[in-house]
Amino acid sequence: MKGYIGTYEGMGSIGIYGFEMDVRSGEMSGGELVCEAPDAKFLALEDGVLAAPVKRGEQAGILLADVRGRSGSGSPEGEKEEVLTERVASCYVGMDGGRLFSANFHEGTVSVYRIEGLKADLEKRILIGEGAGCHQVLFSGRRMLVPCMELDEIRVFERDGAFAEAGRIRLPEGSGPRHGVCDREGKRLFIVGQKNNRLYCFHMMEDGEFREAWNLELLDGTEESGNEAAAIRLSADERFLYVSVRGADIVVVVSLEEGTGKVVQRKECGGRHPRDLVLAADGRFLITANRDSRDLVSFPVDQGSGRIGEECGRVRTGRAVCIALEE
Repeated sequence: MKGYIGTYEGMGSIGIYGFEMDVRSGEMSGGELVCEAPDAKFLALEDGVLAAPVKRGEQAGILLADVRGRSGSGSPEGEKEEVLTERVASCYVGMDGGRLFSANFHEGTVSVYRIEGLKADLEKRILIGEGAGCHQVLFSGRRMLVPCMELDEIRVFERDGAFAEAGRIRLPEGSGPRHGVCDREGKRLFIVGQKNNRLYCFHMMEDGEFREAWNLELLDGTEESGNEAAAIRLSADERFLYVSVRGADIVVVVSLEEGTGKVVQRKECGGRHPRDLVLAADGRFLITANRDSRDLVSFPVDQGSGRIGEECGRVRTGRAVCIALEE
């Protein structure tokens, strides 16, 4: 299995790196640069096209790169295109239905691009407010959701071409909603609060409104201060959630089997400052991206209990903050 690593700029980290993982053992190799792209903090991969934020001097925007046929462990750069329409690099990119979406934390905007191959045209820029802390774009049914960390809310937009605002999901003051994930039917939204380290579950009702079903504390109270929840992933069978927590440097495993959330494990991430984590398509392995220790670490996953086993692979790389896998 091949994958790509988005990184923060600095300390010798200058772009997108590649790796490979043995799907039988979880062992990893590679970690070398495959595409120079400063501040490529987040990645999206679809149909052989890799998207990332990029910074070029006083300008920033998005990069699209053709990675079809490229070795995940490092190879010369292929064809790529850039569109520079922003002042600072976005913190998130995602692709859906022929469009690319980027969330800009500092500018408080969501940019919508029409994409065809490596060509991207800016279609719409949604201004939420400078300093809003827009951290992601995700979809639930006919709605587009934008967690705004500094506003303690999730802005809701229609998913049509107009992207009109359709509501707001309020979270407790000081929660800092960062990243979320929706189930396949678009009926449940799971969101992590970076500032209060809580996990929230909302149900989408028939009228299109989101109502909180439950929430739980991710930590057990024994950790020191300075902890921040970051990434969240849902298992393919939708029985378990996996959340990374920086500072504590752990992965929290949450069971959903009883209709509510229950923490079943808190496992060391294998490095320092876990910014992202992903599950292999078959669910047998989990990989953490650890920014400060500059590595990726793989673990086996017991698919019956959802629990994470002992480290089975490691690769050194840049200041890792995001992972994208070739399925």
